[in-house]
This record gives sequence, structure tokens and C-alpha cells, in this order.
Amino acid sequence: MIPLSVKWKQDLSVAPEVKLLQIPWGYVEEEAKDRGSYVLILELKRAQKIPVGRLGEVSFRKGFYAYVGSAMVHLTKRMERHRHLRKQHHWHIDELRAVTDFHSVLAIRSSIRLECEIAGALSKISEWAIPGFGCTDCSCNTHLFAFEKNPFHSEKFHQWLQYFRMDRTLFSDSFPIGSCVGSGK
Repeated sequence: MIPLSVKWKQDLSVAPEVKLLQIPWGYVEEEAKDRGSYVLILELKRAQKIPVGRLGEVSFRKGFYAYVGSAMVHLTKRMERHRHLRKQHHWHIDELRAVTDFHSVLAIRSSIRLECEIAGALSKISEWAIPGFGCTDCSCNTHLFAFEKNPFHSEKFHQWLQYFRMDRTLFSDSFPIGSCVGSGK
């Protein structure tokens, strides 16, 4: 395999400028380990009140919910856990998951903790959020964001996902939707 950079012309033919790319394989291997953050997408088909631990009874509107979590070891197992309904409830998200349909779970592999940065950036593109949800161990306002319609149909959601999955390693100082709001740690 030879990694190349090519440029496309308006007529979709390849321009003559072709460059050999250097891949930092050590960095790629480190970032590809089974750890990092994830975004769980759930669908709530009707509005309802749900008891959520110390938050008490919380009103949830009908829509799609995006929960930001992390697992710095065994990320795949943590994401798989959220697919299942029958489990012991440990976290706020377990209460919401019990009454929602599983839509998808997206891994954002990283050797550093990005959960709060991801939540801050997601807050800029979501339509509403549930205050205090899933953030008892940090200073974020929430880790649960919501959309009236499936977020996969939103260009901003795709930009956000591409940034955290790919572009952040290349362009760490810029997020296309606005600056990220971390946990303040």
C-alpha cells in the first residue's frame, strides 16, 4: 500500500500533482487502541417523564438523544453494553436506555480524554439538552443532547463527527462549528 495525495480537476480527472504521504504509524497505532469516547444515539418515540437517579423525575421530549460517554479501557465492551436492555443500572443513561430504542453508537478512539470536549461541541449543534445528565464526575452542564429529527440527516452533525474522528488529529485548533467548551479541568 502506498499512500498518495491527489488533486481532482473540475471534470473529476486526476491533476498531475501527486505527492507521496508519510503516515505516522506509531501515532495511528496508539490512537487506534480500544479506548476513548463514544456517542450513543437513542430514539424516544413519545414524550415522557423518567426517574433518573438524583436528578429525580425528568421530562423528556420525543426525539433523538445523543449521550457522550467514555471508556479509557474496553471501549468496545462499554458501547456494546448500551445495546442491551437487561442489565444492572449504574448510570443516568441506563434509565433513559430502558425506555428508548437503540439507534447507534459511535466510537471516537483516543489516547486522551475527550468526553467533555465532545460534549461541549455537541452542545453547539443540538436542539436542546437535559441539564445535569451524565456529568456528575465533571464540571460540564450535561452529557445528553437532543434533536427533533435523526441527527444523521444533519450536515452539522456529520461535520462534528468528522472533526472528532479524523480532523482533530490534523487541525487541533479549529472546530468547524465553533470553539469547543471543555470541562474546565
